[in-house]
Amino acid sequence: MKTLLKTVLIPFMLVSLASFTQAEANLDELLSQIDADISASRLSTPADNNAIDKIWHFKAVAPYDQRINSRANEVGASYVSLANRSRLAKKFSKAQTYLDNAWMLSYLTPGLEASQDALDKIYKGGSKTAKTTKKAPAKKVVAKAVKKTAPKKVAKVDSKKEAAAKAAKRKKELAAAKLAKKKAKAQLAQKQRLAEEKERKLVLQRKELEAKRQAAAKLATLNVQRERAANAQLVAASSEIASFDLKQDLLDNHSASDIRPALVPICQEILDNEASVVLHTQSKADYRWLTVRLTLCVRRLDKGYRLRHSYQQADSDQPSISLHPGRNVSLLKQSRY
Repeated sequence: MKTLLKTVLIPFMLVSLASFTQAEANLDELLSQIDADISASRLSTPADNNAIDKIWHFKAVAPYDQRINSRANEVGASYVSLANRSRLAKKFSKAQTYLDNAWMLSYLTPGLEASQDALDKIYKGGSKTAKTTKKAPAKKVVAKAVKKTAPKKVAKVDSKKEAAAKAAKRKKELAAAKLAKKKAKAQLAQKQRLAEEKERKLVLQRKELEAKRQAAAKLATLNVQRERAANAQLVAASSEIASFDLKQDLLDNHSASDIRPALVPICQEILDNEASVVLHTQSKADYRWLTVRLTLCVRRLDKGYRLRHSYQQADSDQPSISLHPGRNVSLLKQSRY
């Protein structure tokens, strides 16, 4: 069961770590693309390849990453600037469209509220620049004009009709602006709801992944601790016949010819006592190599002897080989390696 858990959980942990690293790299690349779009003034065009679309995508993927806020405010500030210029040029509908984009993208954009207030004031008739209807002539002037010539009266009637048409047009523009603002707020609310839903799902997934990662780490640590404790108990319970120290340099070089003279007397002691051995090394790589050398050494002296060997990590920098009473199985429990 322990072996199965290690076989399943360790690859899962490695894949999870790789996924986190790749996701972070993808976010950095997306931020670079957004910066390039802003520099090139690709704010909302071309479709599916502009700064606004990529900002929304970034917020959906990484809702807690605050690095996107400065980009959103920068795009919002561009739209506020465009709205101000359109308002001064009396292109009020166009100005409102720019402000709608800024409201949806970043409602905290500096200057957004002030620009909206200025545009609302014009639409409500609070600014002299929005009043284009001329004052009606005084009654005396009208009477004089009527007496003087009939065509002028007709011209006055046409002027009133034109003023009424302009007033109706302004009213229609104001209604359209209000509708556009209402629609923009509804779209913003919808996007916020979707973003919140995605955020909740991502948070839940991250919590589940973190819980699995912690559980796997705890299980791996517990297994190692249990194995070491069991090995230590078995070694302590087993009487030691003899112990031989080795130089770490002999293992570092992995030279069979250099270590052979040091192993020959140890192999003879193993045969004389029909002993099993525990190899104390710093790493399992050294243990595997030393096991091969020790097995070949024993076989050269007695081909019929079957060496029983176990591994225990050395407590010091100096490797050693300890001899113990012979047995039919390995002295220590061995995990896969």
